[in-house]
Amino acid sequence: MPKEKIRRLHASSRKNRAQQIKILEYDITYDPIQDKNYNKLPDHIKDQIDKFYYLVQKKPDPATIFDLENLIEKFPNVPMLYNYLSIAYSRLKNREKFLEIVERNFRMNPDYLFARLNYAEVCIQRGDYGKISEIFDHKFDLQLLYPKREKFHISEVANFMGIMGIYFFKMGKKEIAENHYKILAEIADDYPITKKLHKQLHPGFLKRLIKSMIGNN
Repeated sequence: MPKEKIRRLHASSRKNRAQQIKILEYDITYDPIQDKNYNKLPDHIKDQIDKFYYLVQKKPDPATIFDLENLIEKFPNVPMLYNYLSIAYSRLKNREKFLEIVERNFRMNPDYLFARLNYAEVCIQRGDYGKISEIFDHKFDLQLLYPKREKFHISEVANFMGIMGIYFFKMGKKEIAENHYKILAEIADDYPITKKLHKQLHPGFLKRLIKSMIGNN
């Protein structure tokens, strides 16, 4: 599978300090990257978990939910299981259970990137933008957040940059958000988070018209 290197402007911030802009680079891969807890599992359990990636993409049945919950009970330190379960509940439009699992995953696996990303997206939906910097330990680049890693999966990069772009936009830093979108458009133009950020940055004509009318009243 292809691999590419990303080199870009990076915005980092710390409490009570001015924003700094740095240039960082890291490898983007399309090959799976698994965490250490997953790698320790028996092969037959890995095979079972891998199947859930496809099962939760469509509307899951009760058996899928049941099997995921059983695996979480047996292997509570495998964060991707919580991620799959939250996706399953999201597909079933069970908002209460979705939020419960997202928050539980973040509490139990605060260093797992997708636990952070999912919880950050929930906070954005709630309008709790100030929580985002805490979730990511006041680091707004993957290399700063995970200094021992030099390679990230495309889904990690795309979703991280998308969440950061939306966060910066909500905080009034549109130029930084635009920089994030430009890179997303190059490396992951078909990702839902890319389209979501684009809608934030460039609302439709009707939406702009309504905003202008409200502003003139």
